[in-house]
Amino acid sequence: MQKLSLWLVFIVMLTSCLETPNNYTKLPPGKWRVVMKLTEPDQVDDSIPAAETEGMNDYFKLPFNLDVVYDENNNMDVYIINGEERIKVESVNYGRDPRTAKDTLQFGFVAFDTTLDGFYEDNIIEGNWKVPNRNKDYKIKFIAYYGESHRFDIPQVKSTSEFGGKWKVTFEYDNDDQYPAIGEFVQDGNKLSGTFITETGNYRYLDGNAYADKMKLSVFDGAHAFLFSGKISNDTIYGEFRSGKHYKSKWMAVRDEAFELTNPYNMTKAVPNEKVDFSFVSSANKTVSINDAEYEGKYKLINIMGTWCPNCRDEINFLKEVQKYNNDIAIISLAFEKYRDEKKAFSILQKYKQEMAFNWPLLLGGYADKEETSKMFSFLDKIHSYPTLLLIDDKNNIVDIHTGFYGPATSEYTTFRKDFFEKLKSLNL
Repeated sequence: MQKLSLWLVFIVMLTSCLETPNNYTKLPPGKWRVVMKLTEPDQVDDSIPAAETEGMNDYFKLPFNLDVVYDENNNMDVYIINGEERIKVESVNYGRDPRTAKDTLQFGFVAFDTTLDGFYEDNIIEGNWKVPNRNKDYKIKFIAYYGESHRFDIPQVKSTSEFGGKWKVTFEYDNDDQYPAIGEFVQDGNKLSGTFITETGNYRYLDGNAYADKMKLSVFDGAHAFLFSGKISNDTIYGEFRSGKHYKSKWMAVRDEAFELTNPYNMTKAVPNEKVDFSFVSSANKTVSINDAEYEGKYKLINIMGTWCPNCRDEINFLKEVQKYNNDIAIISLAFEKYRDEKKAFSILQKYKQEMAFNWPLLLGGYADKEETSKMFSFLDKIHSYPTLLLIDDKNNIVDIHTGFYGPATSEYTTFRKDFFEKLKSLNL
């Protein structure tokens, strides 16, 4: 009897040692795959050939990846993964809903004023991406699966086409609103990544797959949800582009290593004999004018932007680098927002400035409408893009205007950065 008791004690001790510890207090750490549902089955576009959607159950679903990480103090951080890019989710709230007995969470993208709201149960998150600056009811359903690290669910077939390289792209090729772009893609077997560069910016870090004669790319960065699909036919890619659930367009591409877009320094023009002059209220509730004493006799960079714009965010980060190496140049950001309610807009500006951690003034210019913005600046012929960057001399004359921004997701970024710093050096800045 004594031997049996000792044996039972040994078994209890052994099983205690083998028990897997619960090392996390919220979401399990590691990779997650998130899928946004851009359309319902009855919203499928009949104009798309059936051959393009055959066997593609996620044709109208936009996937992206998450990485959940815990630090030594058991604090949880969440990162969005788009190819080479890791975006830290700025605000993570986790709780319990007593009505449903489910764990709730909210991933907040403070700088963009959007959220991913969901319920977590059995290693699955279900919820909605909410974008109140588009309209209060704008939301897209999503479901996230723990332990999945792939992007798209694609047929298990090899790619029979080469998508890598540089392509001349035309968006909206089937109507009068067409516009040019450059497609830059890198292919490694079934893996595909890259971006589209337009005359006003780029579509950031796209990640996805190539298979058979088709390709699929997606990106989600908190501000935008982009899905690109395409199929090669006679050396031409025919594709569709979807932005969230509100916009879709067709695009086509042909290989063209020599194709170039309009030089971004040649798009927006300065009005002759018009000095730069403006005065707006800052996020700190202070009226700031370019004619204030602190800007007299200084070169200035005027960053026309919006907090909702990822390319603008890239330009802000670039300007932080400029400021680090060029203390003699002043910087002012003029924000044009998606809210006409000034109280709401100022609240967004304050959060954005804190999150982005820059120390120059952020002014509210007005509502984000290019026609309205153009009318506010008599010294410019037209605003083509957010962002637009003005280099102003010490007498408030325009030296240069750069339309749009080619960020680090593009091959153009390194050249732009080098040329810009050389320009400042030539001005003794």
